[in-house]
Amino acid sequence: MIIELAIFIGFIIPVYFIYAKYSKNKEIYNYFPIFIQEVYNNTSTGMSLVDAVKKSKDVNYGCLSPMIKNMCLQIEWGVPFDKAVKNFGKKVNNSFIDRMVILMDKVSQFSLDIGKNMGEIYDYIALTKKLERERKTELFPQLISLYFIFFVFLGIILIIFNFFIPYFETFEVLEYRNIFIHLVFIESVFLGLTLGKMIENSFVAGLKHMTILCTITFIFVMLLF
Repeated sequence: MIIELAIFIGFIIPVYFIYAKYSKNKEIYNYFPIFIQEVYNNTSTGMSLVDAVKKSKDVNYGCLSPMIKNMCLQIEWGVPFDKAVKNFGKKVNNSFIDRMVILMDKVSQFSLDIGKNMGEIYDYIALTKKLERERKTELFPQLISLYFIFFVFLGIILIIFNFFIPYFETFEVLEYRNIFIHLVFIESVFLGLTLGKMIENSFVAGLKHMTILCTITFIFVMLLF
C-alpha cells in the first residue's frame, strides 16, 4: 500500500500544476468577452479604438488584467497599436483570442464605423460562449451517467474480489488484487481524460475529473482491499 500511496502522490503533484495553468488560461478566456464588451461600449460613445482600449484597462479582468495593462502601457510608450495588439495576442497564447485580436487590428486600420464593428465582434464572442454553455448543459446528464457507471464498476470489482477470489490460492488472491488495483486506476485515468474531452473539448480539462476519480479509487483501495 505504501507503493500505491507514493505513486498516487507523485502522480497528483504534476497534475495539479498542469491543471492550475489550464485554469488560469480558462480564466483569461472567460474574462476576454468582458474586455471586448468594455471596448465596444467605449467605441459606441465615439471614442477611437486606441482610446477605448486604453480606457478599458481600469476594469478588473482577473488574470487578463496585467496583460491588458501591459498592452496599454506599450501604446502609451509609442508602440504602434497593431504591434501592441499582436504582442497582447502572443502573450495570451489562446488561438480564439488571437483571432479576435487580429480582427480588432483590422477594425482599427480599415473600419469606417468602429463602434458597429466592435459590436459585431462582441456579438460573435457572446454567441460562441453561449453555444459552449449550451453544449455543457446538454452533456451534463452524460457526465453524471459516466460517473454512475464508474461507481457500478467499482461495485462489481468489490463483489468479484470478496465473493469469488477468496476461494483461490493465497498467491492467486494477491495477484488478482494487484490486477484489480491497476485496473481501477487505469479506468480512472482514461475515464477522467475522456470526460474532459467530451465536456470541455480538452484532455487537460479532464485532469480535474481524473484527479477526482483517482482519489475515489485510492480511498476505495485503502478501505476495501
